[in-house]
Amino acid sequence: MELVVAFTILGLVAGIVFSSFRLALNSYQKSQTRLEEEAAERILGDQVKRQVASLYPLRPVAPPDRTGLGPVESPTRFQTPLFFGAPDSVTFITVAPLVMHETPGLTVVRYGLAEDEYGDRYMGSMEAQFVGLDSFNAMVRIPDGKPLPLIRGIDALEFQYYGYDPRQRAFAWFSEWLGEEMQSVPRAIRIVHNRGEVFASVNASFIGRRGRSNRVFGTAGDQQ
Repeated sequence: MELVVAFTILGLVAGIVFSSFRLALNSYQKSQTRLEEEAAERILGDQVKRQVASLYPLRPVAPPDRTGLGPVESPTRFQTPLFFGAPDSVTFITVAPLVMHETPGLTVVRYGLAEDEYGDRYMGSMEAQFVGLDSFNAMVRIPDGKPLPLIRGIDALEFQYYGYDPRQRAFAWFSEWLGEEMQSVPRAIRIVHNRGEVFASVNASFIGRRGRSNRVFGTAGDQQ
């Protein structure tokens, strides 16, 4: 009886120790996975900042026989920098691709809210080589393909654009920024989601028709 009681107690203690060890191991693995995911997101966030900073304010030249153009292909589009910033997505041209490293040259980039096969939403990125205005317009519209996940686990996504407001004659944040209307690219882009935000300044310089230079921030006051 004493041996039976002793072995029973020993088994209970061993079970408790094993359960505690298993819980600790699972907790460690989950924390490591989360740390790796956060590290990957920080790296991708830095890549997004670098890509936005390398935005290129390309102004295409209109072919002489271009007729029957759509709303994103108006004649003024050929004389203004290619930039299409909406509240829920942004399309621009950069010299710093995230995916297309083996293809040198200008790259068209689109950021927006995407959804995977499980219904989970994330901020995704799509890239295409710039081969003319049509390649930019195709990315402005919702393109086919699976976006590259940049920020996972988000339910909402909003893009904001910082630049000069000619009506107010001051710098301000805008909910949208169309290169055709603003005649320039924004000075910064802020990406707001339910887990935080990403702020990226634009290093490009462009002098639009209004004569204002769109350069990188020069003073701390410009960033307010």
